[in-house]
Amino acid sequence: MRFAKAIPLCLAIIVYCTAALSADRGDPADEYFSQGLAFFQNHQFSEAVDAYSKAIDARPGFTTAYYNRAVAKLNLSRYESAISDYNVVIETIPKHKKAHLYRGFCWLKLQDYKKARIDFDLVLADDHFQVDALFNRGVTFMKQQIYDQAIADFSNVIKYKSTHTEAYFCRGFCYAQRNEPVLALNDYNQQIRINPQHQDVYINKGNTEMRLELFSEAILTYQQAIIFQPDHSEAYLGRGLANLNLLQYHKAIEDFDKAVQLGCDQNVYKNRALANLELQSYKEAQSDLAQYLRTYPDDVEALLTKARLHNIREEYREANECLANVLKIHPESIEAHLLRGFSNQSTGQIKEAIIDYTEVIGRDPENQNALFNRGNLYFESGNWEMSIKDFDQLIAVNSGLENAYLMRAKAKINATDIDSGCSDLKKAKILGSAEAKQLMHQFCR
Repeated sequence: MRFAKAIPLCLAIIVYCTAALSADRGDPADEYFSQGLAFFQNHQFSEAVDAYSKAIDARPGFTTAYYNRAVAKLNLSRYESAISDYNVVIETIPKHKKAHLYRGFCWLKLQDYKKARIDFDLVLADDHFQVDALFNRGVTFMKQQIYDQAIADFSNVIKYKSTHTEAYFCRGFCYAQRNEPVLALNDYNQQIRINPQHQDVYINKGNTEMRLELFSEAILTYQQAIIFQPDHSEAYLGRGLANLNLLQYHKAIEDFDKAVQLGCDQNVYKNRALANLELQSYKEAQSDLAQYLRTYPDDVEALLTKARLHNIREEYREANECLANVLKIHPESIEAHLLRGFSNQSTGQIKEAIIDYTEVIGRDPENQNALFNRGNLYFESGNWEMSIKDFDQLIAVNSGLENAYLMRAKAKINATDIDSGCSDLKKAKILGSAEAKQLMHQFCR
């Protein structure tokens, strides 16, 4: 089952434009600088870049203008050009913390995580409590899937600033990737307590609740995501999956339909097929599987669902063709052998069916379906001894199966072990078998 994942984004750290301490009247560099500052404060970043460039042309060593121009470029997502300006600043002032911090952020946006970390490390070497550097260094670790170190940085961010919602979000994501869903859910809940308006967290929270099989809670969480973003296809997919797990098949299909309308990925077709299959809407299920398998022809789960659908529709040849493909991809698939055993059994290919059920039992000695079906086939073949052994093993696994006692009784009676067979009939009768009661009148005193 596939769940959507909202990848935590590195939010742009708040950048402040540094104003000159003074401006000499009549100095064109300072006049252009003042214009740039005014443009920046009005969020006219392109105009600010032009004004700071004029200031630098008028005074080539104007370090503060380089810094402010870099900040304006950063806000325009012109990261490479911003780095060039930050380089000039750092050459002049090697320990300029803000320049290192923002240059590191630019490297992060350019996915050069090694260089980004070097800058963040330089900031933190001078100021261990610099929250922005800690957070963004944590993001670099997270992007490189170094989750332990990412969690350590995000934990320090939270230690120094307990209301830093993005740190909870990112740490929750890292916990989820480390398969620690309880810790992930705790972080997502804490983030929501601090800022319930954060939209992305609801998808991740819902996905985590799905992993914990908290399906009713997941439905409420995805519903909140839909309230914030009514066109969020992944939220409808997630809620559909939760409804599917709660056996609310009609509701699941409604959600999957909406996800399809919103352009969700192909996984929605596989999941809608499962819901249609449970509702016995076989034509619709077949159509959904065909749509999905056009994109993912080797998806074992979808191929198994397709084979199960063929068996239900008594299309046994098609089922076997589908299962042959599965076994090429995954020769050890228990479900494939089980489904093929049923298909062969239904078409009278007893020997082949027994081989498949034997393969299943070899890999899963307590598989109740395989034990019952093979025991039944041995019975139909007149092999009473092997039939009794299978039902012995099945009853040892589950002593509450009336049909297991009934079939073992029949095998024993055919093997002339009447007393033991009658004992099994008595047990089957107690468990509710009407046929056992009739056979007792016929064979037992």
